Amino acid sequence: MKLSTAWAAASFAGAGLAHFKQPDFFEAIVPDWFPDKTLANQASGAAEIALGLGLLHPKTRKASGWGLLGLTAAVFPANIDMAMNGVDVRKDDDGVYQRYVGEVPDARNWIRLPFQAAFVALIWKGAGLGR
Repeated sequence: MKLSTAWAAASFAGAGLAHFKQPDFFEAIVPDWFPDKTLANQASGAAEIALGLGLLHPKTRKASGWGLLGLTAAVFPANIDMAMNGVDVRKDDDGVYQRYVGEVPDARNWIRLPFQAAFVALIWKGAGLGR
């Protein structure tokens, strides 16, 4: 197995686990227009775990890669929402992550958008989709 495959698998499975370890953080990222933030968090986290682990086996690697590309595209609107609405995600006085709309007046959230291409490249290489 190539290092890029192991790296991609660990990155996505680890990120998926984080959805369940710190659900308030990931739910705060979900746009307000989405009807069920808990469902969005749990579904995307479970998909990241399953598809990330799917990269480890040659028989499921490409299908998992395509699934991760689809998942990346599906969650991209949340990144756009954060940029367009100046969303900040930080802990409140009780230590719970909350969504604060209109509180990031600079380019911080816009800079995140092109980094999604790095995830696509990691998936593409790790899953061997170009072969």
